[in-house]
Amino acid sequence: MQDKMNQASLFQVKNLTVEYHSGDSIIHAVSGVSFDLQPGETLGLVGETGAGKTTIARASLRILPEYSVERVDGEILYNGEDILKMNDAQLRKLRGEHISMIFQDPMTALNPVKTVMSQIAEGYKEHHKCTQAEANRRAIEMLEMVGIGADRANEYPHQFSGGMKQRVVIALALACSPKVLIADEPTTALDVTIQAQVLDLIKGLRNELGTAMILITHDLGIVADVCDKVCVIYAGRIVESGTKEDIFDHPTHPYTQGLFAALPDLEHDVPRLKPIEGLPPDPSQERRFCDFLDRCPHRCRACKAFAKDSMIEVSPGHYSRCWRTGSEEA
Repeated sequence: MQDKMNQASLFQVKNLTVEYHSGDSIIHAVSGVSFDLQPGETLGLVGETGAGKTTIARASLRILPEYSVERVDGEILYNGEDILKMNDAQLRKLRGEHISMIFQDPMTALNPVKTVMSQIAEGYKEHHKCTQAEANRRAIEMLEMVGIGADRANEYPHQFSGGMKQRVVIALALACSPKVLIADEPTTALDVTIQAQVLDLIKGLRNELGTAMILITHDLGIVADVCDKVCVIYAGRIVESGTKEDIFDHPTHPYTQGLFAALPDLEHDVPRLKPIEGLPPDPSQERRFCDFLDRCPHRCRACKAFAKDSMIEVSPGHYSRCWRTGSEEA
């Protein structure tokens, strides 16, 4: 799959591997992840908690916790330049101006002792070398763009509700009109009404600014509403990838099928939902076989003979990490 990536892609991740150390153990958080992103395109990273989605996002901006990272390998390319090889000055220019991130928890993403206007203006002033007055005007403009009036610009984060804080974080991320936006579960802990408003806001800004986006979520409804392409992540690997239509209409990996089977169906009355049995594998243990083997309802002896690093092309651009995908027997 990696060889077939468009070399003109705006953003590419190639064979990314991230390991942490915890005591005497090595945690295999991300293993051999590859995907690409075109201008204006939205890619959804979907999977259970602990699958490695946020690690992929933080690696893309080189903001992984240095005290616990054991190894980072692979390539993360922005306009052909490897982010993993950039120096500090290059990274400072990249973050915010070219690639921004909406962090999962707005409560911890904002500085509690600075006004929301000053936090947005700070980054804009740093990247554009403008006056403080110009930076403040841009900050107010961004707050108004996300539906917060100028009269609230000098207020502090604790004076805003959870949904309003999330809007401030979005304004902060988009202040410099980045080419790539990474949104790490931007609607977590928000009620459904605010979720819909935040998603509409993100889609509107994406269309207005032409920003490419990586959306991290475990909510398939959000993926259906926002994304163009999808990568399903399990135990630090992509187990299935393709367009939104490929994944929703023709899921082929047993894990992807299990995710859809666990969703409530309003057209059928069932006594219980069908969960995926078992737990994800221990990330500190090297796995010789398929990561999903112990939980898979279709497991058999042939699964142990299938190379776990192999991806089978189901249809053009649609890949699955399961031997049954290309098997007539299956």
